[in-house]
Order: sequence, then C-alpha cells, then structure tokens
Amino acid sequence: MADSLHERAEALENGFFAHRDQELLAKLRDQMETEETREALSSAIGIDNQEVLDSMIEHKIDPKTLLVLGLIPMVAVAWSDSVLEPAERDAIAKAADEVGVKDGSVSFALLQSWLATKPGDDLLDAWKSYIIALAKTLDEPALGQIRDQVIGRAESAARAAGGFLGLGNKISDSEQQVIDELKQTFTRA
Repeated sequence: MADSLHERAEALENGFFAHRDQELLAKLRDQMETEETREALSSAIGIDNQEVLDSMIEHKIDPKTLLVLGLIPMVAVAWSDSVLEPAERDAIAKAADEVGVKDGSVSFALLQSWLATKPGDDLLDAWKSYIIALAKTLDEPALGQIRDQVIGRAESAARAAGGFLGLGNKISDSEQQVIDELKQTFTRA
C-alpha cells in the first residue's frame, strides 16, 4: 500500500512538473518568436528602438503587415467621430489598393479589422512613436515627402464623407483635431 501511495505521489509530482515545463517552453517559444519578429521588423524599417518595435508588434504590425502602417492615420481620422462612413471606408480601400494591400493578404485582414471595429487610441500612439523614431533616420526632404503623403491621405479620408449635402466645411472638428495631431507628430520628429 505504501508503495502504491508513493507511486501515485511521484506520478502527481511528475505530472505537475511536466505541465510546468510545458508552460515554460511555451513562454520561451513566444519570447523567441517576438525577438525574431522584432529583428525582422527592425531590419525592414531601419529602426532599432525596442519600445517602438514592441508597440508595433503589440498592434500586429510585422514585416507581413507593414503595408498598412501608412494607413493608420487615415483610419484614425475616419474613426475620429466614432462612425466610419461608407465614403471614408471607400477612400481607405482606394489608398490600400494604391499601396499594394491585396485582398486575402495578412495586411488586408488587419486593415479590415480596423475598419470593422474602431481601434484604440494606442494604435495611433504606436504610429506616432514610429514616425518620431523614423525621423531620426531620414533627411528632411524624405521626411517631408512622408508627411505630405500622410497628411494628404488623412485629409482625403476626412473630406470623403464630410459636409452637409456636399456643402460647407468637409472636415469636421474631430477630424481636424486628429489631422493637427498628425502634423504635430512630424513637428516633434
């Protein structure tokens, strides 16, 4: 009887440690995968700031989804009034097509999730951190080109559904506020 009890205790102990080992191995695999993604992303965008990279990874931005990175400002402007209008969705879809986001791609799926549900403010904050870090690696003409493209797309999203019956100011106050934030990000950069 004592041997049977001892064997059961040993089996229980082995089971506990086997389960714990599996959890530790899973954590290690996750850490290694995150590190590999961080390195690949750093190589792709030329930024080595760990906080910026980790923030991007947290928001599902990796080398496979980089194409949608430039669309985050449009998404933020379109959702600024908490409603994504069909015309805004169309403007974002057109811009996505222009930058090469193809239906069926990981980038397309990520963009669709942002269009289906308003992303948190932390997505735009991650984008701002990226721009500030990117600015340290670019000369002024290159940064100016990116700024003009980002602001132009953001304004096109704002104008897409703005105004009343097509009259008046097509950019709402909430949209203008986000556009001003975008401009400010480039100023800090």
